[in-house]
Amino acid sequence: MPEEKKNTDPSKEIKNPEVQLEVDAMIEEYEIELRREADLTQSKSFREIERKKKTFYQRILEYELEDIRRDVKEIEEEEETIIGYNFWISLGISILIIVLALIAGDRLIEISDSISKFITHNLNWFYVLISSVFLIFLIYIASSRFGQVVLGPPNERPEFSDFSWYSMLFSAGMGVGILFWGTAEPLHHFFSPPVGESKSILAAQNSMAISVFHWGLHAWGIYTICAVGVAYYGFRKRKKYLISSSIIDFSAKRNTRKLTRSIVDLISILAVIFGVSTSLGMGIIQMSSGIELIFGINSASTAGYIIISVAVTAVFIVSSSTGLDKGIKILSNTNIIVAIALMLFVFFTGPTLFNIKVFVDSIGQYLSQITLFSFKVDPYEPQFEEWMGNWTLSYFTWWISWSPFVGIFIARISKGRTIRELIFGCLLIPTIFSIFWFSVFGGSAIHMEMVEGVSIGDKILKNADLGTFLLLDQLPLSKITSFIAVLLIFTFLVTSADSATFVISMMTSKGDLDPSMKMKIIWGIVLAALSLILLLGGGLKALQAATLIFAFPFSIVLIMIARSFYFRLSIQIKSKRK
Repeated sequence: MPEEKKNTDPSKEIKNPEVQLEVDAMIEEYEIELRREADLTQSKSFREIERKKKTFYQRILEYELEDIRRDVKEIEEEEETIIGYNFWISLGISILIIVLALIAGDRLIEISDSISKFITHNLNWFYVLISSVFLIFLIYIASSRFGQVVLGPPNERPEFSDFSWYSMLFSAGMGVGILFWGTAEPLHHFFSPPVGESKSILAAQNSMAISVFHWGLHAWGIYTICAVGVAYYGFRKRKKYLISSSIIDFSAKRNTRKLTRSIVDLISILAVIFGVSTSLGMGIIQMSSGIELIFGINSASTAGYIIISVAVTAVFIVSSSTGLDKGIKILSNTNIIVAIALMLFVFFTGPTLFNIKVFVDSIGQYLSQITLFSFKVDPYEPQFEEWMGNWTLSYFTWWISWSPFVGIFIARISKGRTIRELIFGCLLIPTIFSIFWFSVFGGSAIHMEMVEGVSIGDKILKNADLGTFLLLDQLPLSKITSFIAVLLIFTFLVTSADSATFVISMMTSKGDLDPSMKMKIIWGIVLAALSLILLLGGGLKALQAATLIFAFPFSIVLIMIARSFYFRLSIQIKSKRK
């Protein structure tokens, strides 16, 4: 850049989009520091702030590229969290939980259960409210001028194709869970509805709407809040790819920011560990049930659980060694193709016309009741609180505990997309897929109960992990499709574990986009050991309770992310207008 050019608008002088992003980030950092200084001292006038900004712009135009990068690095170093400590603390807590589960599993379950009941009774309104507010906030951001902002340089193109992007975010976010509950949840609500008579037409309609509510817009809204914050600060503001980077504007004092960010990263890591371990445990149970049903092998034993866990761990460690663009991408694409094929098989061999009607009706039921569901806590019916704790609250806290993992992962694969693309892509595509999945699997199961007189509901109520297999058993080629379902559960488990270890390794490696293999192996073993030991010790309930407990502090973090993201985005839009 020639030194003789003097201009107060650096955007007219800088041609390289990568440099432009770094310059913009520096300008915003400086402007925010000036505003903070003005707020704290109340001595800076608006005119003085503008004068300092213009001086700063002029100084930037005289910098060389390396000077700019050096200054940006200095800003980042000032804000860097204590990652090394967080690695050892989170690893230590994980090992402590494993030891406690081995020597005092029953007591651990009792304590966790008591805390869970307290949260369910006193904070159910909070989780329902923030989940709905997040969704409204995201729709506003995507629909407004903010949605045009590109996550990266202005001319950046998406790193992955739309199909690969949707496949990866869905495989990481819900793959194992929707296989587990796709058949079981609608039947649960059909047999035991929160209101009304069981096995009625109303119960059937509500069962689909409730299932979609739990797995649809609200769930992905929680993920997307985290994803859009990390992606914006990472790709636009050159920050570390950490949850704490998304709340850098929340505290005025620099020392307070360091402490806050360190705590936030620690909470995020623990939430991911417990949330993903719970899902791995559930997946292992479902796989063992499928193997027993197909081959008659009693795999629901210590040896069976260990073999499945070791197999999953070995495969995802191999997958993680191939990198994001190969391992996770290929697995995710395969998962979605096989899942769609299995769904279409059930659709065409089951009650096809009925499932089409259920799909259309489910959309109507969901949209007509979404406002009621979004704010329903019903303080007048004590029995509803118990149902809500077992279902809605359990799901929402599960999504919150998964959100740092899924959010960072979605952010990592979303470079080059606009904020509008990210938000609407994350909200709409998985929700539509979930509606179709529940309509096919749940609808077919309800049709068997209501029309065909085939009773599978009682067995599924006792063992939810058998749901998909009992349904497939009533259709042609049941042995083959059940075997495919077992393989699909396995690959979804591998993808989730692979993605989770990738993200945890990023979070404990200073936000490195390509964490070391050593770090991935460490966290892969920890996740596998935690889920397996608690599963064998009957501590899966304790793990679920831990998920509920860590979801609360992270829900506060999500509020901080939303506030900080909106604050910084508003400054960027105002600067462009000037």
